[in-house]
Amino acid sequence: MFGKTIDYRLLRPFVHSRHPEAEELRQVERDLGIESAMARFEKWNSRLDHAIPIEPALRYLDVGCGMGEMCLALAQQGCRHLTGIDKDSYYIEIAQDCARQLQLQDRVTFECANVHDLPGGQQYDIVLSHEMLEHVERPRDFLRRIDGLLQSKVGGGGRIIIGFGPLFHSPIGDHLNRFFKFRIPWGGILFSEAALMRLRRECWQPVADEAEAFEDMREGLNKMKYSEFLRYVKEMGWQTERLIVNPQLKRWSALWRLSNLVLRVPWLRDYFAVSVYAIYRRP
Repeated sequence: MFGKTIDYRLLRPFVHSRHPEAEELRQVERDLGIESAMARFEKWNSRLDHAIPIEPALRYLDVGCGMGEMCLALAQQGCRHLTGIDKDSYYIEIAQDCARQLQLQDRVTFECANVHDLPGGQQYDIVLSHEMLEHVERPRDFLRRIDGLLQSKVGGGGRIIIGFGPLFHSPIGDHLNRFFKFRIPWGGILFSEAALMRLRRECWQPVADEAEAFEDMREGLNKMKYSEFLRYVKEMGWQTERLIVNPQLKRWSALWRLSNLVLRVPWLRDYFAVSVYAIYRRP
């Protein structure tokens, strides 16, 4: 807003002295219950109007599966051919343990892998991506890779099911809401990145990295705009079955209607599109 030095001094009184979750960083509960997995799946599915296909014969790939909740929930509901991949071996170990505890290891496989490293011959009917696209370093390349893993199929297959956000240019897109004592809307674009990163290093201790840019944080942020995402999808040639933006506002009908109106304005939508949930079909 006013340059890195002034922004730093303006914001300094409003940050926490410690990361609220730092002491518990990566201390994730290893005994994931099927109830919590089902609850997370139901939340995602409800935001897509319960349109996620659940069919035993289809082959599913969950990219960035984390602890595997989506795969475990689908397996519990009868799906038999599930693969979850994540670059973080820690989460994959948790997912594998949970699959064994729930006796679902014959239906779901978890691998520590990058989607770009998967063998080119592998094909899937459904590719899932949940809460990760805003963190991917090259989102266009990521979507192109997903496209290459999909098998077009008459009937049930050939779908991309995606949910992500908050996007960087939205009111809460800097992912620093727990960093400040109160939420600063559009803080990531209003204030100097250098000032925000300096505050993060100095005042939010302990932290998991010494990032000097949003892209360098442990979780990473790619700053993709909603309009860019739509352009990438158009480049893929995908057919839209569902596209729901900001579904978290449905509980407040007036805000939901206002959001949908604002999203129709091209020069405004990038700053009000917080989360995106969509189902696309590969033609």
